[in-house]
Amino acid sequence: MSTFALIVAMTVITFASRLSFMLRPVTSVKVKNSSFLEVFPVALFVVLAVVGLAAPAGELEVTPALMAGVGGVAGAFLFKRSVLATVLAGAAAYWLARLLF
Repeated sequence: MSTFALIVAMTVITFASRLSFMLRPVTSVKVKNSSFLEVFPVALFVVLAVVGLAAPAGELEVTPALMAGVGGVAGAFLFKRSVLATVLAGAAAYWLARLLF
């Protein structure tokens, strides 16, 4: 699958998931006030990214790309509001994994 086709498929999935909730009338106040729609697309993209990073050939393998993702997540937890520090933590994990593997 080409990169463009993958991006289009992810876009369709994201907007279809949001549209499905917008078209269906919601009567419960509890559901209306929940933040599910705010976090669902993020969770969807995380699942797609993890599958691509952790098992690109269908089997789990540790790659520099996976280590960069783990480093980026760790950087996001350590440096809560610094995008630069998060990116640098991911880059550092990537280069460390390349040196080790």
